[in-house]
Amino acid sequence: MRKWYTTFLAIVVLVPFSAAAFGTDSSAQPPQLLGVWYGEYEVETGGEKYQAEMWMEISSQESSDGWSVRGHNRWNVIDELDEKKKGADFNGREFEHYDAVSGEISRDGKTLTFTEEQRESRIDANLVAADTINATFYPHKSGIPGFSVTLKRINSHYSPSDINVLGIDISHHSGNVDWKQVKQQGYRFAYVKSSEGVDLADPMFEQHWKSLSELGIHYGAYHFYVTEDDPVEQARFFASRIRDNPGTLPPAVDVEALGHDTTGDMTEILLLFLSTLKKELGVTPIIYTSPNFWDKYYRPEFSEYHLWMAEYGVTVPNVPFGWNKWLLWQRKGNKQVKGVENTVDINMVHPDIDIDTLRIKE
Repeated sequence: MRKWYTTFLAIVVLVPFSAAAFGTDSSAQPPQLLGVWYGEYEVETGGEKYQAEMWMEISSQESSDGWSVRGHNRWNVIDELDEKKKGADFNGREFEHYDAVSGEISRDGKTLTFTEEQRESRIDANLVAADTINATFYPHKSGIPGFSVTLKRINSHYSPSDINVLGIDISHHSGNVDWKQVKQQGYRFAYVKSSEGVDLADPMFEQHWKSLSELGIHYGAYHFYVTEDDPVEQARFFASRIRDNPGTLPPAVDVEALGHDTTGDMTEILLLFLSTLKKELGVTPIIYTSPNFWDKYYRPEFSEYHLWMAEYGVTVPNVPFGWNKWLLWQRKGNKQVKGVENTVDINMVHPDIDIDTLRIKE
């Protein structure tokens, strides 16, 4: 019988405050829950009991009100019976599956209730002491608990690379953006559409670019790649748009559509575009794509370029042939974000990567 040994990490977004603030006053602030929490538990499925361990990292405030929570779950499976538990120091790294959670803190600061976005399970948690949380997980549409776990705070600090870094990408279709509001909600980077093809400039690019340059978050530009257009002309057009200010993150090329008049080998012309852009700007660009589209039209010859995956409704994105790991993941599309007139796409940086290491060197 295969023994499943699950690793789980939840990152919940809360506002810092004194841990002693457990009173019933409706004006009370949310309690201090920042840090990493750890616990071991047992779950029974199909008559079999499995041992598991959980990490909960509570990292930062979601928004100015402090009572809304948002976070992420990570879990792994250990395949072999003789494998040992990873222990508290593992911190949920090298995960196999991923989900997001969102919800609310009660006004007395003692309970949290949130829902996983993909699996739609409910999580009820109680803060029973300054450094102890009891959490119960309920499967989707079930009032019967799946399992419970007691979590102890093992670390009140964490490095930047331990935090799930979220960002948005936009074009003129998103409308006006109050970037200060976006930043207040915890988004730490943004990609803005600069151009398309050989001559189409996004009409709101300069406006967003100026605001982001003054805001103090990471930002980068992307180009929508048109397969019918000359790759060298496209690369030079994109480079001309950002040469004076390339942003802080590497430029990205959006490869997601095949033109009606496109013929020949898609791989060679895209490689020419990328090499030209790299020569023009002195920076290695990022490729944005989806796994099904990429594997259908391109050969696995792009491993020197970082990968920005677009895939929704999955616990972790599939990686196309030619890469071992994704850098960015666009995991939700056309979502409402406070401060944005229309909608945006939501992205995250791979948890094993510190976004500061992606900064373009001056």
